[in-house]
Amino acid sequence: MDHIGVLKRAWHMTWRYRVLWVFGIILALTTSRGGSGGGGQYNFGGDDFASPGGFATPQIPPEVIGLLIAVGLALACLFLILIVVGTIARYVAETALIRLVDDHEETGEKRSVGQGFRLGWSRAAWRIFLIDLLIGIPVVLAFILLFLLALAPLLLWTTGSNAAGAIGTVATVGLVFLFIFLAIVVAVVLTLLLKFFHRACALEDLGVIDSVKEGYGVVRRHLGDVAVVWLLMVGVGIGLAIVMFFAVLLLLALAVLLAGVPALLAGGLSSLAFEGPVSWILAAVVAAPIFLLVMVLPLLFLGGLIEVFKSSVWTVTYREARALEGKEPESSELAETEESKDVE
Repeated sequence: MDHIGVLKRAWHMTWRYRVLWVFGIILALTTSRGGSGGGGQYNFGGDDFASPGGFATPQIPPEVIGLLIAVGLALACLFLILIVVGTIARYVAETALIRLVDDHEETGEKRSVGQGFRLGWSRAAWRIFLIDLLIGIPVVLAFILLFLLALAPLLLWTTGSNAAGAIGTVATVGLVFLFIFLAIVVAVVLTLLLKFFHRACALEDLGVIDSVKEGYGVVRRHLGDVAVVWLLMVGVGIGLAIVMFFAVLLLLALAVLLAGVPALLAGGLSSLAFEGPVSWILAAVVAAPIFLLVMVLPLLFLGGLIEVFKSSVWTVTYREARALEGKEPESSELAETEESKDVE
């Protein structure tokens, strides 16, 4: 297998096949991980709601409580709907990317966005989702159990012996480090295997279990080639991380400049008419949308290109591995549809 050639073909496809960008951006949008500020939490106590003079705060009217509950339920429903829509979009986009790249490798044609959605909206997308559930749920449950077992030596503190408790603490620290190492190794291996499970499903039109078997078989039979491509992608990933770091710094400076000037103007002009924090609030209202647009949109676009490139690399790798086995590529679903239309 020409490993460098695989990366070159994936790069050329990423740069020239712009329809893929749409699905890459959807993937970047639906697979991003937001951070949570766990270190800034504050636990309120009962005294926090008392006035300095010792008087209790006024009771909240039942109407306000009912309104807050209704708003909370509405937000929860909206959040659930967004999760469902995002999940559907994520698997449709992934399936479309896999099939569009396969189709382009096979026919040399560039399809439209609508044709891409036709390829993505399929039983294969549903099966890929089921594959992730089939693999993910048992793995998560197993690691929860292993983590609890790693914490089990802390129960030695219940014996009342400081020596036993200290031994239990040392054992727990060692087991937690072992747990983290094992989690990293398993995550790397499963992430790699899932790429081949997904492609076996999308390109071979196999069921859930058969896709897992076929994808694993391809990796096992071409372990050396797969390992080389993985190592190359690790290097590419490090390079992309460096590029993204400097892109974030550049965009941050640009966002501060573009959002700061209108904010200062808005704040200065509003301070002539309003007193207090009103001018600061108006400045923030003006600056926030500009800052977010300048930061988010370019990073989302770059993230989409990266998703297209990664998906293309593994689709081309899968095709090359199958070609080494002497398997003649079959006509893609889209190509067959277009040919049938021409005949009619």
